[in-house]
Amino acid sequence: MKRRDGVALIFGLLLTGVAIGSLWLSITGSLDWEALKVAVPVGLVVIGVAGLVVSRGSD
Repeated sequence: MKRRDGVALIFGLLLTGVAIGSLWLSITGSLDWEALKVAVPVGLVVIGVAGLVVSRGSD
């Protein structure tokens, strides 16, 4: 089985979040900062857990 690259996963998820935020900003013209105060930390925790799961591997 092919080994998954955890660094590529984390950077991909982070840059996807940045791309979605900039797309939203270009379409609507504003970001809801109150929602981002909650969404960003939760998203970082989810990305961290995904990185841990991928790096754990199946021995």
